[in-house]
Amino acid sequence: MNPRRWLSGLLLALALVAGAALWLQREAAAALHSEMVLLREEQRELVRLRAENQRLQSAQVASAELERLRADRIAIGRLRTELEKLRANVDRTRP
Repeated sequence: MNPRRWLSGLLLALALVAGAALWLQREAAAALHSEMVLLREEQRELVRLRAENQRLQSAQVASAELERLRADRIAIGRLRTELEKLRANVDRTRP
């Protein structure tokens, strides 16, 4: 084989390998860029959800207040029952 031809073939093979390597590197960079965009969007969503969670936690009723409200609700139920009994007694005693 002619040395010039051999050298040309070698250079062509090297150029093809270099081109393939560059193409693979570009594809990898594009995939990483897409992943970065996705991660940034997820990060923004996470920040939004954390802020929403914080807002909801600050709007939540304190446990002591919640217990007081529950006790009031139970007391209202008892008072309604007592009121119904009293009305029934009044209705029975009326001629």
